[in-house]
Amino acid sequence: ETLHWFKWEAYTTWISGMFLLMLVYWYGADVYLVDRTVADLSPVKAVSIAVAFLAGGWVVYDILCRSPLGRHEGAFAFVLFLLTAILAWALTQLYSGRGAYIHFGAVLGTIMVANVFFVIIPGQRRMVDAYGRGEEPNADDGIRAKQRSVHNTYFTLPVLFVMTSNHYAMTYSHDYSWLILVAFTLAGALIRIYFVARHKGRASPIYLVVAGLILLAAGAGMAP
Repeated sequence: ETLHWFKWEAYTTWISGMFLLMLVYWYGADVYLVDRTVADLSPVKAVSIAVAFLAGGWVVYDILCRSPLGRHEGAFAFVLFLLTAILAWALTQLYSGRGAYIHFGAVLGTIMVANVFFVIIPGQRRMVDAYGRGEEPNADDGIRAKQRSVHNTYFTLPVLFVMTSNHYAMTYSHDYSWLILVAFTLAGALIRIYFVARHKGRASPIYLVVAGLILLAAGAGMAP
């Protein structure tokens, strides 16, 4: 019952978010997505690129997780952060500030839900079925589910920030909006690392300190 609710709260969040994205930013692309001072895109081209980012983000991420790199946590984290930074930069070179920020969050949110749909829930189902048959479950299912769950945890705060970012024009309208987005993403991930460590009973405040310094630097950079 817990797994059932967990998957549907993930799915319904993504489905409702996608409907809002399509209504506000795709149907209203001329108003909220396209900024011709940034890139001279037609609404159809802008939406097509957005769809490619959403699908391509998951494909690239999933390939990396299944590659040998996925077995090296530190190296994978560095590559993943580098790719999210490139994503933030690329989106701000194509869309309005608001449009870039919300699509950055949509890419991460799509990866999170795809992790649940394609990896975590199917793996849990196979493990439960194996127990039901009196067989030893495949440990790889648990390892993969843990990896994706950890990534989802680190994506949570950056996605929440992006979901509310349209209220804070000083972030997405800044000349270096992509760098501010990267800073908030890194700070959010560090804060989540602290909370995960705290649940294990061995939390170091260094993660919060570094996150706080990053946020202070971002605030100073945004100051008039």
